[in-house]
Amino acid sequence: MLTLEETIELILKHRSDFERNDILTMIQEKRQELGPEVINDESAAMIVARELGVDLHKVTPSARQRIEDITESTKNVNALVGIIDSISDVRTFQKSDGTEGKVASVFLRDETGSIRVALWDDMTRAISEDVLTPGTIVQVRGAYVKMGLGDTIELNIGRMGTIQPLEDDEIEEIGIDVDSRPILEEVKISNLQDRLFNITLKVKVHRVFNLSTFTRKKDNSEGKVLSMIVADDTGTARFVFWDDRAEEMEDAQPNEIIRVTGAYTKPNRDGNEIEIHAGNAAKIERGLEDKMKTVEAPAASSSTSVPLGMKNIGDLTINMWDVDIEGKVATVYDVRTFTKKDGSEGQVRNVVIADQTSKIRVTFWEDDVDKIAKIKEGDVIRILHGYTKEGFRGGLEFTVGRKAELVLNPKDSQLKQLDLSEVSFESVQTQASRVLIGDIDDGTEGKNVEICGIIVGIGQTGVIYQACPTCNKKLEATEDGYNCKSCGPVKDPEPRMLYKITVDDGSGSIKATLFGNIGEQLLGMTAEEAQKMISKSGKEDEPLRVTSDKILGRYVAMYGRVKKFRDSLDISINGFEFADPVQEIKRLKGTIQKEIS
Repeated sequence: MLTLEETIELILKHRSDFERNDILTMIQEKRQELGPEVINDESAAMIVARELGVDLHKVTPSARQRIEDITESTKNVNALVGIIDSISDVRTFQKSDGTEGKVASVFLRDETGSIRVALWDDMTRAISEDVLTPGTIVQVRGAYVKMGLGDTIELNIGRMGTIQPLEDDEIEEIGIDVDSRPILEEVKISNLQDRLFNITLKVKVHRVFNLSTFTRKKDNSEGKVLSMIVADDTGTARFVFWDDRAEEMEDAQPNEIIRVTGAYTKPNRDGNEIEIHAGNAAKIERGLEDKMKTVEAPAASSSTSVPLGMKNIGDLTINMWDVDIEGKVATVYDVRTFTKKDGSEGQVRNVVIADQTSKIRVTFWEDDVDKIAKIKEGDVIRILHGYTKEGFRGGLEFTVGRKAELVLNPKDSQLKQLDLSEVSFESVQTQASRVLIGDIDDGTEGKNVEICGIIVGIGQTGVIYQACPTCNKKLEATEDGYNCKSCGPVKDPEPRMLYKITVDDGSGSIKATLFGNIGEQLLGMTAEEAQKMISKSGKEDEPLRVTSDKILGRYVAMYGRVKKFRDSLDISINGFEFADPVQEIKRLKGTIQKEIS
């Protein structure tokens, strides 16, 4: 709260048509009006200021908060002044109630430190409308302290809070020395930790991998990613660039020196190494002329630094880079088209290939799709310089990037005589064959099938069951909590998804059961989020109710095992993807024409 003198000074500064005695008189009159026993001079002065149109939230030098003064126990942040160092893009997400939310980050600095400020929903308009830009000096009001990722203190601005640019006279009065604010220090690779934000690094490029495109599950938009191995004088690390920054770095060359500001860190998929990431909010300085000594490139045994050469399919693991494989074509899928971010049309095709050890789904993009236009089952294909990743349907997937080389039916291959029936494919989920729902009968029980139709119904029962965190089995509720038949009493059960939908393809309809992460993918929420929604609403089917409009009527390809449930058959779903009705009609037409001929 401002002192009496500070309030009077603010009034006089902005209302020069009054004298000091006039303000004192108005304050005493206001006290008499409201009752001198009810309010004191300071409160009466604030009321007078508001009636005269004076903004008392304008910070004074004595009231100004500094970043170094903010701790986890700070209750109110109403006078923080700093300069915007960088701003993230506005990101959209789906809230637990099904509505769309927005969030963005502003990184503030003053002469004492830096801090992340999170803006939510309508507050993000200040970024999208360019009210806030890097270099702007702002005052933060109505913010609260929260522990963020990596146990770092961050600020969140509530509904009544604001973040506003200061006027020149306010900046001059507060006495902020913009030029004296600390420069972002460059972080060394050896000092990287999990969940660092807004860091600056200067590194030398050792090796650049292929730029890849992908489709985001949340909105089907196209994303781009490119990674490279970089080094400084303390170590090496993988640097991952996303979307616009990935395109910007696609032509990077080994030995180029770059400086990146606004990067962040996170663990890799295995959780055993720290990666550096740069999104669209990052800034990149290219081709620096600095002389820079770096450590040697990683040893040849590192899968992230050197070509891995030819590998058996059964020996592949997630996140292998620059690896060669060879296999006999077991399944060929149709070409799928999609619309890119720029409105142009792209194409993608999947095939399944096998060697003596296992089989794997291989994804071809754009020009590579044309290269395999005549590929057929029984052909042998050799792929050099590809990479592995976790596929959309789970499991392992091999991707053919831009720098990959393809050899169809190589003369020196030993796989031409491979009998695919002798290869164990139990771990691969793509072995289902497409069938009409009307053809599913008792003879299909126990077989893996793929169906394609419209979701016409969704379950009306609960979607969550409690599972044992050790063996994943369904728990029994007891008076004392939960019990697992295999593991005994369970104190901290884990929620799992389990519900049914009905799919119809015109020849018939069938119920499909979705478990675990497959059920989470269709609803677009985790089991934990669904459980919170149920607890808040008191309705077991609330997650299905709020998502039904987005699911019912969707054309979907699903695969799984046919099982008998009571007196009827249903499918236990192992994976799915939303299908293109036009492509499916073309496929069915082609199948019918083949049967007729």
